[in-house]
Amino acid sequence: MKSLFFLFFYLVITTNVSLIGSTQITPLISNTTKKTCLFHYWTVYIYNEIKNPITVHVQSGDDDLGNHTLATNDNQNWSFCEGITFKTLFYAHFYWNSKIAFFDVYTEYISDTYCTEREYRKPGRCFWLVTEDGFYVGDRVRPYTKLHDW
Repeated sequence: MKSLFFLFFYLVITTNVSLIGSTQITPLISNTTKKTCLFHYWTVYIYNEIKNPITVHVQSGDDDLGNHTLATNDNQNWSFCEGITFKTLFYAHFYWNSKIAFFDVYTEYISDTYCTEREYRKPGRCFWLVTEDGFYVGDRVRPYTKLHDW
């Protein structure tokens, strides 16, 4: 019985992901839904700063958030509780005209290096900017860092 309870508890902690959806830039910070997590709560935003629509497909080992077409200045965002092992991983495929890119958009390294500082019981945020010359990540306070080209 104890092992069944532990398994249930582990599954609840490690699979708590919810898609918030696309929002406009203005209500970005105030529109975030509060979640209760044992560890850290994160929201990742991907903004299209290209003049043409792009398609983004975000996944993790447990969740497939599907394809989302983002118009100029539109964003896709999702929130999740970081797992007990701090090994949460989300990756994304990006499609723009004939160009394709694929890389990790959330890892412990990315969150520790480029996103808001990790604080107990405070939501963390990562912001990705998709531009014609590549992909930038940051926390909206420090300058963004280019991590990938198309």
